[in-house]
Amino acid sequence: MSEFKFPCPACGQNILCDTTHAGTQIACPSCKATVIVPKETTGTAAQRTSRLAIASLVCSLLSLVTCIGWLPGIICGHMAKSRIRQDPSLKGNGLATAGLVIGYLFLILGVCTIAVHVWTFSKVVKHGFENAKHDLATNNFVITQAHPTTVSNDNEQVEPVEPEPVVTNSQQPEPAKPEPVVINNQQIEPAKSGWTSDISKISFPDHPVSGKLHGFDFTLKTASFRNGDLKISSGNGMLLDVFRLDESVEGQRYEIHSIDSDSTNPHVKMTWNEGDVVQTSTYIKGYGMKLQFDQAINRTISGRIYLCLPDNSKSYVAGTFKVRLPKQK
Repeated sequence: MSEFKFPCPACGQNILCDTTHAGTQIACPSCKATVIVPKETTGTAAQRTSRLAIASLVCSLLSLVTCIGWLPGIICGHMAKSRIRQDPSLKGNGLATAGLVIGYLFLILGVCTIAVHVWTFSKVVKHGFENAKHDLATNNFVITQAHPTTVSNDNEQVEPVEPEPVVTNSQQPEPAKPEPVVINNQQIEPAKSGWTSDISKISFPDHPVSGKLHGFDFTLKTASFRNGDLKISSGNGMLLDVFRLDESVEGQRYEIHSIDSDSTNPHVKMTWNEGDVVQTSTYIKGYGMKLQFDQAINRTISGRIYLCLPDNSKSYVAGTFKVRLPKQK
């Protein structure tokens, strides 16, 4: 007969036992738990490392390469701990614990990454929906675009080709009389002064925006401002677009002369219908504009504009408008 020590699987206390009691059940002197005396003759030399504990740590570390190694790492870790509790001759509890900790860390990191991607995607979708809803609500959108009639560059400006008149009932309609413009506090007939490139002499008329675009009457229907883009639309489908303004236009004033060639100045685009075809012209210089914005009151800004374009039709608009600022995020 000989004596040997083995650890209690419940509390870890070393128990001194005779080899004749191998395979029998005894009570732990420390925790009083019932344990089975192992058949090995020595507690230290006979112990072996659990392969599941080793697999748990290796698989969890492979998450750095495979991104999914944490799953078998967690499974093997729990299985290893269960086997070690049942068999006192097995060791590797620390390896199994390390594998579980690393595996769960990669699991949490993966869940957080997916959550960030889902949140970002939902934010983009919501922003796009709000923009589309705003454009539909203000009726400020043009989808079809035909060939432009005016092209401007740094060296020259090409004047547009005069469009063919639209004939209805075999007769050519006469253009409507344009709105008058106020110059030096005097009302001047539009046939003589509706269009002028001398912006310094212009005073803003006290009526909603009106005028002529490409020979057609223009009267204000809606106005909106978003991300540096001022859109003023008419009831007959025409649209005046002044873009590349400041993001915040409260109290801002713009005065652009026809001789200015600064490429950072706002750009102007007018859109009109000729039959079933939508025509557009864009200007980056050669036009004259006075544009003023007041301070916002309840997210609403009042503005005034005079704009003359260098086309053959001598397009111009003048008057007042109001725009609603979008809500701040």
